[in-house]
Amino acid sequence: MKYSFIALTSSTPRLATAQMLAIAIINTDDNGIYAKEEFFIKPIPRIPKSELISLGINPNTLRTASVFCELAPLILEKIKETHTVFSDKFSERLFVKTFKEIGYPMGSATHILDTLFKKFVGGKIPYSLENAQKAVGITMKVSSILEKCELIQKIFENIPEIGHIVKVAGGINKTLEDSITQLPNTPGVYFFRNAKEEVIYVGKAINISKRVRSHFSSNAAFERKLCAQATMVDYEETGSELISLLLESHYIGSLSPEFNSQQKEMLQPYIITSKMDSKGILRLQPIQKNYADSENEFYYNRDSVLLKLIEVQRKFRLCKRYAGIERTKASCSDPNFCEGICRGAEDKSDYNTRVRDALSYIDAQRPSYIIKLKGRHKNEMGFVMVKQGIYCGFGYIDTETPINSSNDIAGFLKKYSHNYFTSRIIDQFHKTNKRKAENIFKLERLHE
Repeated sequence: MKYSFIALTSSTPRLATAQMLAIAIINTDDNGIYAKEEFFIKPIPRIPKSELISLGINPNTLRTASVFCELAPLILEKIKETHTVFSDKFSERLFVKTFKEIGYPMGSATHILDTLFKKFVGGKIPYSLENAQKAVGITMKVSSILEKCELIQKIFENIPEIGHIVKVAGGINKTLEDSITQLPNTPGVYFFRNAKEEVIYVGKAINISKRVRSHFSSNAAFERKLCAQATMVDYEETGSELISLLLESHYIGSLSPEFNSQQKEMLQPYIITSKMDSKGILRLQPIQKNYADSENEFYYNRDSVLLKLIEVQRKFRLCKRYAGIERTKASCSDPNFCEGICRGAEDKSDYNTRVRDALSYIDAQRPSYIIKLKGRHKNEMGFVMVKQGIYCGFGYIDTETPINSSNDIAGFLKKYSHNYFTSRIIDQFHKTNKRKAENIFKLERLHE
């Protein structure tokens, strides 16, 4: 694995006006350091001599230095196909900003030492190179930008989190370390695999790299056992947390990984059904469904189905006994809404008509819509499709693609099964996300 450790000297701590005055780069691979170099950069506009001296820079050095646009190709060549490491977020942002100003788009750093150090000390010690140096026990004087770069390298290689990743992997740690360093900082699903390449754990994350690393920095017995058996971590980007949750649920159900304890057992959801009894009265019943079809599975537990029954019982003035809310052979306990069918005081046909109206109302509440979400890159849109309250799957399309019906995205839809867990995930999404109207596309007429 190749790394580029990068140290910068800035003209000011304010990013908006800061100029990069010096940069040092140390390159390492599995055999250690293979290159180190420092560059001084002529500032434009010129910086007063007194300010340069206060920054520890010899003004004569900058007088003969090159401007940044001349040095940029050399710097890019040195960091090409390597993992970049900066001391702090300011350094990374200044580096990106300086390249952007001359027309070179730069991606994010692979590692920020500040972030790794805070995880190591649990936020108990404020970050600085000096504090980090003391915390990992490095004795070294720093009097130049190249020595500063060497210190960044030594601290990085001595932070226990990095060493722990190597240590827990046993004899095949290189494959594991390589797979972890290549994880993206984006939403998705990740998979821990063992020596047989079997998936032993599936997780979801808003930031895959950060979440996976947290497993290795945990002292929990479960985490340590999981990490000890892992030989590789791979991933699948999703672009959004909702699709991550749905995809995680699918993989846990289909793969049944050893270290996942939740969502492995498919629970039977509750639904509302109707039945004509021996007296000719149309009854509503909440039942736990034990068969697979496309029938309404919107109510995923008994409490939620009872809340819906209470709603329709009051709205359509039904009897609690015959609406499946109360179990009694006597009259129901709700004289305010019940018209008296349980007391023989109401015509059966009138009551049954209201029950059918209630069933139509329930059916009409099974919505059909598309949730528009972020894609895996800027020119892509993710989407989740729900038809008549049933989760159908998700997919990705170009942001310029118009959506007027389900037919417009049918070819992009990856179909997945609707179940208890997907119902809960989508229901929770609506409760916690106040989506803008333009992000929920209602499908009035669906074409298969």
